[in-house]
Amino acid sequence: MPASVEAGSYRAVLRLPHALRIFAPALGGRLAYGLLPLATLFTVRDTTGSFAAAGLALALFGLTSITLPLKARYPALLPWLAVACASFLACAAFVPWPVPFVGLAGLAAPPLGPAMRAAWRRLTEGSSLKQRAYALDAIAEETLYLTGPLLAGLLIAVAPARWALLVTALLLLAGTLGMTAASRAVVGPEPGGPAVESDISDLRARGVRALLRRTFDPGPLRIGELRRVLAVLLVAGVGISVAYTAMAATAQNAGRPGAAGLLEAGVGAGSVVGGLLWARRRHTRSRWWHLAGLLAIFAAGLLAAAAVPGLLLLGVVMSLAGVAVSPLFVVAYLAADDLTPPEHSTEAGTWVNVAANAGNAAGAGAAGLLTEVRGPATAFLAAGVVLALTGISVVRCSPNRR
Repeated sequence: MPASVEAGSYRAVLRLPHALRIFAPALGGRLAYGLLPLATLFTVRDTTGSFAAAGLALALFGLTSITLPLKARYPALLPWLAVACASFLACAAFVPWPVPFVGLAGLAAPPLGPAMRAAWRRLTEGSSLKQRAYALDAIAEETLYLTGPLLAGLLIAVAPARWALLVTALLLLAGTLGMTAASRAVVGPEPGGPAVESDISDLRARGVRALLRRTFDPGPLRIGELRRVLAVLLVAGVGISVAYTAMAATAQNAGRPGAAGLLEAGVGAGSVVGGLLWARRRHTRSRWWHLAGLLAIFAAGLLAAAAVPGLLLLGVVMSLAGVAVSPLFVVAYLAADDLTPPEHSTEAGTWVNVAANAGNAAGAGAAGLLTEVRGPATAFLAAGVVLALTGISVVRCSPNRR
């Protein structure tokens, strides 16, 4: 690869052959996941008249994230998953009781983030740009999760909420089909990712038992060091979820509940800046030191948030703490790549998402209880202590490997 490309910035990543052709539709498909929470919430609320039903629908969609690693084992099924997911979302927009259709959409939701990172691995092969590509991907994802709710809110303001859900379904379908078509045309199938025809031939040749063994094989979870990385992301997910819940409670207690959205946007903006800065550095320490240091930064922010007075200072502190969020995921994805063979890399990346989502769910429950009983400052303090102790244990107990 030319030296000018090796030494370039994010433009160097996007100038890789065919990168933009794959990345652009992937962004469209992933934007759908930014619109989905609000679009689903208000569609189900409008249809059923119940926020409890809307919350149940979102919970069902979130719980199905546990199926991401299984779906990642069959990358050739990505377009079919998108068709199924979009169809279920379209049905949810019009049926009298949409909750089960939202749950089915979650089961079929295509793992677009892991699929795009698989494409980045192949596009950057033979270069030193993989870390920068992962950082660009993480920054783009954070930006989509900032703009998605704004777009959904705009659509809901000018039309019935069901139309926002239909736009979500259309974005998901078009983006997935565009990304997979471009990826297959220019970089081919991922190592270890058989085509649908190969899956069917395997089923005919060796029977259902062989396919079941492959489906329920623990795969990369056999690797102890990967499990340690996932444990770190689980704790990080707890911390992030506690931060959002405690910020919302603080805004509510201050009589300005609408400020919660601005506080969350501040964390997201800090995360984007952190990702930009992280990718521009040349890192020499091990992944374990990186994870420990980033946990320490976020822990310091949470501990400071427990003591600062006023929403403005809280926003500043949490924006600075957010600088660690994107780099945490970048390091985790790179570690998952390093620790697993190529045929398991995509699945290992999905487990990073599952671990963070599980931490988010656990953190939301714990933060709700703590803020209710002891107040948001206690929630910030408890999460900061847990993150700090986890960072110390990562350094003390983990092998010094990249």
